[in-house]
Amino acid sequence: MKSITSNLIRISALLLVIAIFVSCKPRTKYDNYFKIGENVYEITHGGFINKGETEGGFKLDLRLYGEAGSNFLSFNIVSSQAENIPSTTYNNFEGAWVLGYTEAGGYTDRADINTGKLVIGRSSDGYSIEIKCTDQYSTVIKGRFKGNLSIEDEDNLVHKIPDYVLPSEIYDEVTKYIPIHSGGTPPNMEGEYVSAPHALIYESYAEKPDSLQFYSDRYLGFLYANKQMNFYGKQYDSSEKRDIEEIQYGVKITGSDDNFTCYYVVDGYVEGFYAQQSFIFSGKKTNAGLEDFHVAVILLENSGHPNMFPVNSYRVLKDYDGLAENNYWLSGKSGSNIATSKKNNAFDIWMK
Repeated sequence: MKSITSNLIRISALLLVIAIFVSCKPRTKYDNYFKIGENVYEITHGGFINKGETEGGFKLDLRLYGEAGSNFLSFNIVSSQAENIPSTTYNNFEGAWVLGYTEAGGYTDRADINTGKLVIGRSSDGYSIEIKCTDQYSTVIKGRFKGNLSIEDEDNLVHKIPDYVLPSEIYDEVTKYIPIHSGGTPPNMEGEYVSAPHALIYESYAEKPDSLQFYSDRYLGFLYANKQMNFYGKQYDSSEKRDIEEIQYGVKITGSDDNFTCYYVVDGYVEGFYAQQSFIFSGKKTNAGLEDFHVAVILLENSGHPNMFPVNSYRVLKDYDGLAENNYWLSGKSGSNIATSKKNNAFDIWMK
């Protein structure tokens, strides 16, 4: 009996030691954090800045910030797309950690991050980022982040429409119906216009694809803010019996002289299926408005969604009289009074 009691005492003591050890082991109290050596810092938000074209795609500055933005990690990576970061493992990047950053450009401490890996994934819940790197002083940098990333443009110029916006498989077909311009000297698009009469001239998935259909007037505006060009749109929706307005940030542009082609890409999850589509605008900027104005909408990805059109389905619309005229419909508006659609997402409505 004494032997059994003695063994129980030993086991209890061992369990107590284990419990004390586990409780004393350093734990990360933040869901999103980065760790420099043994020091842990919370990540409250993140985003990336498109710094423009580079070999292999676009140079993006991925930043993960603390609450006040004074502590952050920065990673310069090359992405095939300017609008999102594809899910993959990144080993080739330049980075840094910064502590105590001020608006004047000063900081308390910093170091370059030059080896390691970033594992980036994406789902309907947003991005997931796992960090395991080493800085210039051989200090181990670890961390994780789950959530959405904001997007900014520092350079919106492209020298031609990228393949992921207008796929090469359908390029020749699409350009029968919409002019596509390229070059490094596009016009300044600042202005407000209306396409009227606004007509659908081709719909690739329709039984009669070239059947002409007229839609309500399409109002559009291009405004610049903080080195970024943003698109504003308005169109009457007969099903909702009201004007639907939209804002899209970070519009890219190419062209030369007065000829332009600009675009933005929308992506997200439709009933759990990842989907992506591009909106392309082309024409010639004149004093009277946008001459030869065309719009193309292309479904780039549907992830096999059973109720969506096939990948590379597209539609082309235009101002039927050849000029989207100047129309100052947007002046005086702000983001607070933009009325967006009640429908779940852009993939339901194929914006006209």
